[in-house]
Amino acid sequence: MYNQGLFKDWVPKLGMLLLIIIMLVVILLANPIYTGNIGLMVSSTGLMTEHFMWANYASTIGMSIAVPLVMRLKARFRSKELMIATLLIMALMSFTIATTQVAEVIIAAGFLFGAAKMIAMIEVIIPTMFIISPTGDRAKFYPVFYPLVIILAQLGGVLASNLSLIMTWQMIHIYSTSILLLMALVSVIVMHNLRFQRKMPFYQIDWLSIGLFTTSLMSLAYVLVFGKQQAWFVSDSITVSLVVSIGTMIWLVARQNTQKRPYISFKLFKQKNVRTGMILMTFLGMFMAAGSVVSIYTNAILRYNWMTNASLGLMLLPGMVAAGFVASYWMKNKMPLKMFIFSGFGAYVLYLVMLYFMMVPGLNVESFILPQFLSGYGMSSLFIAVWVYTLDKVPMQDMLPSVGLVMVFRTFIATGLFGAIYSWLHYKLQWQSVNNLAVYFDATLMNHHQGQGDYRGIQLSAILAANKALIGYMILAGIGVLSYIFFHQFGSLKYKIARYNMYRSDKIVKRERQKVLKNQ
Repeated sequence: MYNQGLFKDWVPKLGMLLLIIIMLVVILLANPIYTGNIGLMVSSTGLMTEHFMWANYASTIGMSIAVPLVMRLKARFRSKELMIATLLIMALMSFTIATTQVAEVIIAAGFLFGAAKMIAMIEVIIPTMFIISPTGDRAKFYPVFYPLVIILAQLGGVLASNLSLIMTWQMIHIYSTSILLLMALVSVIVMHNLRFQRKMPFYQIDWLSIGLFTTSLMSLAYVLVFGKQQAWFVSDSITVSLVVSIGTMIWLVARQNTQKRPYISFKLFKQKNVRTGMILMTFLGMFMAAGSVVSIYTNAILRYNWMTNASLGLMLLPGMVAAGFVASYWMKNKMPLKMFIFSGFGAYVLYLVMLYFMMVPGLNVESFILPQFLSGYGMSSLFIAVWVYTLDKVPMQDMLPSVGLVMVFRTFIATGLFGAIYSWLHYKLQWQSVNNLAVYFDATLMNHHQGQGDYRGIQLSAILAANKALIGYMILAGIGVLSYIFFHQFGSLKYKIARYNMYRSDKIVKRERQKVLKNQ
């Protein structure tokens, strides 16, 4: 009989719980690229920032590629074998990133790290889900799981940024490698050797579809990351990459319709709630990409160092915790998701409104406490609510072949697309601001008593003006998003109150008729 847990029978239950928590924390904290350290990585390797951003996106793509393969892998290998292999791959890739200066190797390592991380995560998440919700109710699981995941991701970035001031960024990856190897050794000792089910062969996996999906997403990531650096479609490589991305995706979709066992199932997208959920994820990506504007402001205008910027990440945590508590109460009482989703997007809009009025040359870090709280609440609440709504009543056998595409759309495509749009708009708006301030250039050049120091002030003024204009456009888009959510029914009956009143009136009329007939 299969042991539904991960560990051998001699491990006490309290020890099992502790080991699951430790494994989950280690796997979630480990990353191939810590975005807070990209500046250090660029200066020490001589590579461009875009290479590390591409590697970061590659890890997300690797995670989405691995999701449809999870059940096939579990049918072929033991949980112990999967856990040890993925931890070893993560350790090897982390060591590779720390010791190489070749961009292609870093990107490939990020992709393999992400794929291994997702397989290891699912091995730990499944027992965690049944610990939190023994009945498998996702509405009880997500309010606990998503805040935990997002908080650990923030803490991992903060920890890496702070440690980078004490030691080199390479040593952070070396220590991460050591911890992952230690967890692999622990897995050898405590995990059982039983199989999940009867051993299944590998020949049923559609490797060509995996290659098409990977090629399409990696090409799209190249376009989104290097678009600004290569002047978008002025560059032949950007144009070719976009054509390759679209072409391979069309080929992938057409191939899935002819396969007996498709790699990705598109049946899920026929459901209305899934299509609406994709729209909401697009909106979420629009708001999450606003962090790039805040980064420009804190780095270029306020001159915050890595440690101060890391403290801004910590300010998100109270909002994330609050969102988890609100979501638990909301789901427990089975309240409609509509207003919870509205509250998440509303928090993001308020966050942007506060940022709009905070765009000044000097600002204390304490001024970000409330905006960051709202941002953390919005992010965590929408991760929970949108995921619950999108996958509501979707069977597990239909979800796993499709959830990889949904996940990569939420985490990479929507955020990366709006990040690229914001980067391009900020560049255009900054040049427009410089043109508007051209009169000050003329005044500086004609006044021989003034030095060239005013040029920096004009540049900073242009950045502030561009930030403010871009945030203003986001606020207008956010008002449109709130209007859409307010008027969307989210599966509820339209004109519910009116129909309820009509139904109630009909019952009263029938009751009066029965009384009349009885009296007669």
